[in-house]
Amino acid sequence: MAISTTQPYTLDRDLVTYREAKRLFAQTGHPVSETTLRRWVKELELDASKLFGVVYVSYSDLLVAHGNWVASTVP
Repeated sequence: MAISTTQPYTLDRDLVTYREAKRLFAQTGHPVSETTLRRWVKELELDASKLFGVVYVSYSDLLVAHGNWVASTVP
């Protein structure tokens, strides 16, 4: 018999802070600043969630934005 419980809240595993995203993108060879990440969230109207004063953004959404940026800058 399975036990079903309700969690008070769950963080999606895809959510990262701007600092975490910056570190992950630095590993790709195409680094971006936290300022650029914040601009992408604003300009592209990406979802951002604030929990206990920390802003979290979908890493998948940022990957798409980053991929488009890299594609537009690489000849």
